[in-house]
Parts: sequence; C-alpha cells; structure tokens
Amino acid sequence: MNSSLIMRNIGRFILLMGLQILVFNNIYLGGYITPCIYLLFIAMLPTNTGKITTLIISFGTGLIIDMFTNMAGFHTFACTAAGFLRTIWLDKIILHDNDEEIEIPSIRNGAYQQFAIYLFLLLLAFNLIYHTLLVFDMREILGILISALLSTIVTWILAILYQTIFIRDKKN
Repeated sequence: MNSSLIMRNIGRFILLMGLQILVFNNIYLGGYITPCIYLLFIAMLPTNTGKITTLIISFGTGLIIDMFTNMAGFHTFACTAAGFLRTIWLDKIILHDNDEEIEIPSIRNGAYQQFAIYLFLLLLAFNLIYHTLLVFDMREILGILISALLSTIVTWILAILYQTIFIRDKKN
C-alpha cells in the first residue's frame, strides 16, 4: 500500500468516527433508527487488505465506538462479524465479475450496483447482529427486524450521500 492510500484511509477513519461520535450517536429516530455511518470505513478498506488485518481493524473500530457509547461490546462484536462478512462478500459481489482493478470499493469505481448491494448487505448484517444483542429478547423479533431494516436503510442512504459528496471521480 502506498503512503497516499494510507493517509486517505486514516483521514476517512477520523472523519467517519468523528461524525459517528459527535453527530450520529446522538440520533435515535422514532425509537427504531440508529445510523452507524462509521461502518463505511470497514466497507471501503482497500481490496488488498488481508482477512486477519480486516478483522483486527473491524474489532478496533467497534471497540472505539463501544468506548464512546459505554456499550458492553455490542459494536465490537457486530463490527467484527461485519469485517468477516466483508472478506467474503467483497470477493463474491464486487471483485467476482469485475474486469477493472479496484483498489478501494466505492460507488465511483464503475461497479455502482454491486457496491450498493454489497454495502446494503454488510449494513443489514451488522444491524441484525447489533439490534439482536441490544434487545436480546426473541419475543421482540419484529421490533429487532424493524430497527435493523430501518437503521440499515438510513445508514445506506447516508453512506451513498457521503460517497457522492466526498469521493472523487478518479479511480481510488
């Protein structure tokens, strides 16, 4: 990895974590929706990031959010699971049929639909795990599913907006 790519990832990490901690952690819409925009950092890790490195980064990212939200490891567990799923879905959805060399997965790399699906599935998996741990009562399965789906949709829209605003048109 070159130094400019490392600096862009550090900048993305600081921006997304700052937005999450300062803005989105204070939003809880209608009792169901909790945007988790920081997951975009995990989704946009370079494609050549190893599986173990992805898991360590995902674990650390979730741990930082847990420390700022005083949670009992919910973000850490759900982020680590999302990091694990990322390594599988990145190959199967984005890199599988793409002829282009993609360094960083994003909507600007020619695979808009594949990235949108990949990101939605990653966010949905995270939110299902996170909201299940948060409620931890299967009698509330409908509430868990509604919270997970609504949080996924809102986070997905915010992530697409972030990419539209902050990601340059050139190949990353």
